[in-house]
Amino acid sequence: MKFLEDIIDNAKEDKFYPIVFYGASTTSAEYSMPNWGEIIRYWLKEKVSDAVGNYKKAYWNIQTSNRGINGGCSQDLLERLDILVLSLAPKVIFLSVGKNDAYYRIDTKITAANTRKIIQKSLGSGSKVVFMTTVPTLWDKLNEKIKDYVEVDRMVAQEFSDNENFIFIDFYNFFTKEDLEKSYTLVSVDGNEIVGIAPGEIDPIHYNKIGNALVVKIILKEVYGLDFDAEKFISDLADPAKKYPGY
Repeated sequence: MKFLEDIIDNAKEDKFYPIVFYGASTTSAEYSMPNWGEIIRYWLKEKVSDAVGNYKKAYWNIQTSNRGINGGCSQDLLERLDILVLSLAPKVIFLSVGKNDAYYRIDTKITAANTRKIIQKSLGSGSKVVFMTTVPTLWDKLNEKIKDYVEVDRMVAQEFSDNENFIFIDFYNFFTKEDLEKSYTLVSVDGNEIVGIAPGEIDPIHYNKIGNALVVKIILKEVYGLDFDAEKFISDLADPAKKYPGY
């Protein structure tokens, strides 16, 4: 896997390897700790340390920045791409774009254009891009609302499919109904009028730490070709004596 070889080679040469996570609230994920970006940082540092035989070369050089913007739409992400992301000269950008466009009822043609520009600018800057659809929601009625925007992601991703520095992850191909039921248990304290969530209801769009671990499992397999035991990781998190959760 080219993405894995690249990060290991950089560590061997003791070179800085910045990674950026960019998207809306399910990227920032301040509501659930550890979120998927934090788990990926931890896992990559551990695995690369093993590969190069020097923990400093991995832990000091592999650095991540979560630049998720809560409530952001595709236009917001495009407008802030340079200052929030490209200014960091990331080696890899984990990107999710159109999640909120559905709730704001933004024309899908606009979403497609914005998404295309973000990917083009990111690849043009020299960054690798891992482009991801949103994870399915808990509610069928919301999935029906966002399906056209998932199709936009698929369509735009196809345009870049021949680029060796581009990987597309369609989370709709991986999450089962059982996975979704385990992943959505957080209670929405204030509700969300735009989405249609009442105060005190289960939040159907922001997944819990189990959902975060499942996202990591998919990303690490699809991007780096390596396995991650989400259940073991979650189990170890509950053990107050565990300094390093297993995976």
